[in-house]
Amino acid sequence: MDVVFTIVSRNYAAQAATLMESLAVAEPGIGRVVIATDGPMAFADLGVRVIEAGTLVPKFAAMCAYYDALELNTAVKPHVFRALLAQAGVSSVVYLDPDIYVYRPLAEVREGLARAPLVLTPHMTRPLRGNANPNDHVILTSGAYNLGFMAVRDEPQIEALLDWWAEKLEFDCRVDFAAGLFTDQKWMDLAPGLVSDLALLRTPALNLAYWNLEGREVSRGADGWRVDGESLGFFHFSGFDPARPELLSKHQDRIKVAPGSALADLLKDYAGAMLRNGHAAAKATPYGHRAFPSGRLVTPQERRRMLQAARTGEAFGGGLTPAAQAWLDVPADGAARLPLTPPEGPWLGSSADLTAWLRAHPADALAAMLAARKDLRDRFASDDKGLRAWLLGPEALAGRFDARLLPTDVLDPGLVARAARYGVGEAPDARLQVAAYGLANRAGWPHGLTDPGLEAPVSQLARGLPFPRLFLAIWEDRGDLQRLFPLVSFRQRFAFLRWLIGGGLAEVGIDLSALPAGVRGHPVFQLARLTVRHPPTVARRIAATGACETLVVMERWTDTAAAPVFEAATTSFRTASGEPSPPPAQVGQVVFQTAPGLAPADAIALLAHGVSWRSARR
Repeated sequence: MDVVFTIVSRNYAAQAATLMESLAVAEPGIGRVVIATDGPMAFADLGVRVIEAGTLVPKFAAMCAYYDALELNTAVKPHVFRALLAQAGVSSVVYLDPDIYVYRPLAEVREGLARAPLVLTPHMTRPLRGNANPNDHVILTSGAYNLGFMAVRDEPQIEALLDWWAEKLEFDCRVDFAAGLFTDQKWMDLAPGLVSDLALLRTPALNLAYWNLEGREVSRGADGWRVDGESLGFFHFSGFDPARPELLSKHQDRIKVAPGSALADLLKDYAGAMLRNGHAAAKATPYGHRAFPSGRLVTPQERRRMLQAARTGEAFGGGLTPAAQAWLDVPADGAARLPLTPPEGPWLGSSADLTAWLRAHPADALAAMLAARKDLRDRFASDDKGLRAWLLGPEALAGRFDARLLPTDVLDPGLVARAARYGVGEAPDARLQVAAYGLANRAGWPHGLTDPGLEAPVSQLARGLPFPRLFLAIWEDRGDLQRLFPLVSFRQRFAFLRWLIGGGLAEVGIDLSALPAGVRGHPVFQLARLTVRHPPTVARRIAATGACETLVVMERWTDTAAAPVFEAATTSFRTASGEPSPPPAQVGQVVFQTAPGLAPADAIALLAHGVSWRSARR
């Protein structure tokens, strides 16, 4: 085996750490990878490579919106297999669920890979009698094979299998028993017919778990754990809670754990390892894709509605975005962009004249947004400060409003904090300060809105390192970081700096380019950046570039377009043929083909994207 990987959300970080810890002992020569699906993770074991799922999976943001945590974590699996197999020198890849513990080298898996391109373990090797849970019917609906384990070798037929699997999981990685679906697992029932050969490992020593443990004897000898006399390879602790080690799994009522038994000791040992690896703190970590930027939780019904929209190609907002929330808040037969009569102004003049006028009449910029948007009128009819904060935060982030058009006399710390709260949800004040720092860069805020103290160096921690207050604020907000990086020695501070570059800053919405030049240019910062393979970037609007003579503003692109298009409904730019494109920096004439009441808001959106134009017409 070349690589073993697992996939987790942050609340399962302790399970992942425990699995990787077991692999380091049982299989010290393999690559160990953790795929993080809802934000970067840090592990004390530097041999563990962490990769964010969003860097491997096309349309990942949309999946985060329409799948729940279980569905998302399983939907990315074929993409990870493909990415790891494509790496130089990798000929085989093994997946293990994070709640697995490996007790010895996995010789049977190697043997299976030697004789077949795909290796699986069955849920059952003998019937489950009676009505206790699980039973034969439960297994039938869940799938013949348990996808907590899967191994493949690098072959064209496996590449074809993974392509097919990824295609199916884009929209049908659901827990939907009525439709015959159970995440990624049920699809693999078809795999034996799609590959030339399958190695089915029937031994209870591999993937031992609550569904196949009945009637088997777990024992412990001088050489370690055994099951039915065989050396135990790995145990799957699915549904296990280390706070209640006397219970095998929350998913079953078939097996009782006898106090003082070998099984009880096995569970107790695993519980201890989980608690040692920070289970209590990890379990309390909220799921990163649980809510919209406003803080409103996403309901299962909303996820299904976004899934249906994605399946049919409807633009619902592309992910857990303010646009998606607004889309969901509009009745199926309604529209968020429902215009009223806009304020008078030079909306059909040049961008230079319009910008100067709006800065002299900032209230008309707000009035233009309200005139175009029913959702804003409904939500902020009697909340002027809320409207300004929403425009400064989500609307500016989405490229529908130019934050520089807000009156400077209302841009106080309270408004900035509220805009940050709209961007990240409810959070302590210190976390909002950090969030605002990232928002300022991504949303194009006027200079000076964020706390200037965040860029001030922390003298007692710098000592040869670029260490602004911003970095300390991130560290102080996370107990796990304080345990992993005590910041006492230079080595610990350098390790923390590598974590920040490798994903910690991206997790709080701060791109490396947003840092002060003195930090980015510091020799130690540059050295740390060189040691991080692929520093993630934070999604930002694409910078305006190039020029065109005519730009047509349409509600949605149609094949009648004869010039580049700004698609106002999705705030995106397209070529005349409909291909995505960056916004043009210079335009001769803008032609508004949207409703008259929408044109002022559309002009403001163009300004937010950095587009300049000489003239405009309807």
